[in-house]
Amino acid sequence: FLNPLPLGTPSGFVAKNRRLQEAAIRNLLEKEAYLSLQKEVVNKAVVFQLYDGVIPYGKLIDPASRVVFMGETHEQKRVAQEVFLLMASYQKEHPDKHIYYASEFVDDLSASGTDIRFLKKEEIPWAVRKRPFYRPYTEWILKFGIPVVGLENPSVSLQAVAENYTHNASSAAYIKWSSPAGVAARNKYWAHIIENILQKDPQAVVFVHAGMGHTNYNQPEALSLKLRKYKPFVLEFNYALGANLNGLIEQYAPFPKEINQYRARLRSQDEWKFYNLLAVRLMKDKRWALATGCDMHVFFHDWARSNK
Repeated sequence: FLNPLPLGTPSGFVAKNRRLQEAAIRNLLEKEAYLSLQKEVVNKAVVFQLYDGVIPYGKLIDPASRVVFMGETHEQKRVAQEVFLLMASYQKEHPDKHIYYASEFVDDLSASGTDIRFLKKEEIPWAVRKRPFYRPYTEWILKFGIPVVGLENPSVSLQAVAENYTHNASSAAYIKWSSPAGVAARNKYWAHIIENILQKDPQAVVFVHAGMGHTNYNQPEALSLKLRKYKPFVLEFNYALGANLNGLIEQYAPFPKEINQYRARLRSQDEWKFYNLLAVRLMKDKRWALATGCDMHVFFHDWARSNK
């Protein structure tokens, strides 16, 4: 688990990287021990709900939260659509609040990490360069009238693209954007931008679209915890066979037998309705959200994942 970094990496970075790797192991073990003793209590603190294609996000997200994290595994069509629907639902429910969309997949065009630089439509081709998949979805959000703010330092995007998103621990790209210390540095950069919006606009609610490795409460130096004073709400999207960065919620807050039985019956009767069914876990108690990693978990079936 403790991946070494290549020779020549600054000693301070190497030391921090190792501390974060060790912290991740300790945190997982501590949370597993805690949840194993509290499993029955945890399940009583979770609302399990099925939705036929439309989730009333605006009614489910804590209205006291000023920053909402939308954590995902990358480049899934259904998730990108759901992010848009989520913000539209919230805006309809809370017309008095000023919604901002801050994205890992959009470069910070101010390139400072401390300024607010709103994206313009004509800037999408080069600002959404790390993952071009998100260009049409970013355009949707702009057309809907939601201000878009880039989070990623352009130098990180350029490095990731230049080295084809490698996870090879010996590469410069891995050090900058994928190693634990690299992710922590990116989270710190992003937090400055988000906090600047929240401080300048008292009615702001920032919706942060990023990978679960940044948003989940259980990740070392998580972005959500860096902004804890703004009462974060962490929402995660996942698939039946997708990469799951939050196994704790699957293990300690599994869907009840009656929900699984209903899904099985529906699949045998109507395949289309089954694949449009969305299963949601909503934590009623922040203690369990912090223990399992998120406040709300949206579960898709695999047809959506295969239709990227």
